[in-house]
Amino acid sequence: MQGDEVTAWPETAEYGPGAARRGAWAVFSVLLLGGVTATALLVPRSALIALLPVLPLAPVMIAGLSGRVLPPTGVTPDGIRCHPVAAVPVLRREFIPWTAIASVDARQRGLRSFVVLHLTDGSRVVLRHPSGRRGDRAVQNAVELMRWRHLAACDGTLPRVDRVPLPWRRVRVPVRVLAAVLPVVSAIGLVTWLVTNSRAMTAPDAVTACDLVPRQAAARVLPDGAVQGYGNQAACRWSTATPAENGTWIDFHVTSWAPLDAERSYRETLGAVRAAGRAPRFFRDGDAYTVAWRDAWGFTAHGRAHVKGYLVMVALHSRRTASARDAERAAGDVLRAVTANLAGRA
Repeated sequence: MQGDEVTAWPETAEYGPGAARRGAWAVFSVLLLGGVTATALLVPRSALIALLPVLPLAPVMIAGLSGRVLPPTGVTPDGIRCHPVAAVPVLRREFIPWTAIASVDARQRGLRSFVVLHLTDGSRVVLRHPSGRRGDRAVQNAVELMRWRHLAACDGTLPRVDRVPLPWRRVRVPVRVLAAVLPVVSAIGLVTWLVTNSRAMTAPDAVTACDLVPRQAAARVLPDGAVQGYGNQAACRWSTATPAENGTWIDFHVTSWAPLDAERSYRETLGAVRAAGRAPRFFRDGDAYTVAWRDAWGFTAHGRAHVKGYLVMVALHSRRTASARDAERAAGDVLRAVTANLAGRA
């Protein structure tokens, strides 16, 4: 019986992995769970969608790992303490007295052999241990030992199948309700999550940045400016014909992203701003910010926001403003106007 250790005492026999192996598998299970949790938290949701086809394998993996960390099957003069294969993995073993067992047999499932207990109420219990490959002699030896113990405990007369419910195997009503409702709720939750995230991964229609330039707000910063196209639908500039001589201009960028990607890019850029030692100012409930600083040109103020899948960027360069705070305030007014225009069109 590969992978099973058998330890015999005068009145008790145990089948299953030893304590050291169970501990090693428990550590591996914890590390695996931690890795899966970290992956779910760190990778983009769009990547998690690609992993959905392997989701049905999760119960198989859980069942396989639980069988390696649960306590072994104990065969005593009074009965058997075990973890049935079909049972929900719990740390407490179920005790089945010999008087409730009609017969003990070996069962083949695929390439594996398991021990099956036929109970007097007509049900069957498949033991998690002992187990082995098909035709494993160790499983047959375990069955013979259990039959001998069974016959001895019942004084040579085995119980018959009478279909009378066993009181200790009755499932309480709340457990039955939970078992019926939980799969339905899980299926509804999964479908809802898929629908919500499929929408969050769909990028909105592209817009023309020059159509969204707030002319009144931009004119307060540069009264003699006008819209200057880049030849790129997503970019635009408000400036005079000679911005380098004038010393002030505003660049606009409005790109169409999937909402999840737009939010991720927004958070990454915000993290880079903070890492550079700058303190951004937030508005629009935290999904927009501005930041300004002095540079060799004069003052530069950046504003960034994400609105329904659109990533909006405003960059104000000016030699006219008196301070970085004034440049940041002007960039904020322009960014608010752009996002208001965009929200009205989206």
